[in-house]
Amino acid sequence: MKILTFLTLTAALSLCACDSKQEQAREQTLENRADRLEDQAKVSKKSGEADAEALKKEADRTREQK
Repeated sequence: MKILTFLTLTAALSLCACDSKQEQAREQTLENRADRLEDQAKVSKKSGEADAEALKKEADRTREQK
């Protein structure tokens, strides 16, 4: 009887430990969103660097007009 109870509890706990399909889908959605945000951050950084470089060049051209 003790073995049957132990096996039943072990099986129940192992089922609880597994994520449901809904939980897995939610986690994947969050992971995908995080990936998109990271990609946007990279693009923004590159764009910002390009803008900064353009401003530096404009400053150099302005100084050359002296």
